[in-house]
Amino acid sequence: MYAPEDRTAKAIIRDAALELFGEQWPTAASLKQVAERAGVSQSLIIKHYGSRDGLIAAVDAHVLGVLGNALEALADPTGASPPERFLASADALSAPAASRYLAHLLVGNTSRSVEAYRLLQGFADSLMGRMAEAGAVAQDVDRAQLAVVLLAHELSIILLRDRIADVLGADPMGRDGLRRWWDTIDRLYSGTAIRAPAPAEG
Repeated sequence: MYAPEDRTAKAIIRDAALELFGEQWPTAASLKQVAERAGVSQSLIIKHYGSRDGLIAAVDAHVLGVLGNALEALADPTGASPPERFLASADALSAPAASRYLAHLLVGNTSRSVEAYRLLQGFADSLMGRMAEAGAVAQDVDRAQLAVVLLAHELSIILLRDRIADVLGADPMGRDGLRRWWDTIDRLYSGTAIRAPAPAEG
């Protein structure tokens, strides 16, 4: 499991970069801007990360690691309900800037985008295998297809967070919003939200 760093100067720089990169494309933000946001010198950034590319790679690894923890929590059949497990593991994604950063990363047309998605999909595939071994997956289901669908579902709430909040009037990743989201998903998957229309009377 990914373990985020404590509040060292290195972590403060990374988190400031995440916030700034979430407001604009990472390649559009300068080290000077990151240094000003973090309250440090550019030389300290270079000392810890080597270059802007090194800093971007570190932010990528951090955000994907946190998301991986959240996905892992969803696959855990024990303990709290799925929304509570997700929230407990995704606190670092609670800031809108983190959601926007993930959107930049995953929907872009770069090698970083491809590698990031493949990493998450590989993680989802691994979790699906563990869930199947635990008897939590129907034997006749295409596991690879299910892993892709479930990952896309979990990513949708993160990547479309701002748009969903605008329509619903509530943050879908806030505690109340996520519980309502999960209740709707449960009803949808169980077949109680959408039903086949009654046959027309002849």
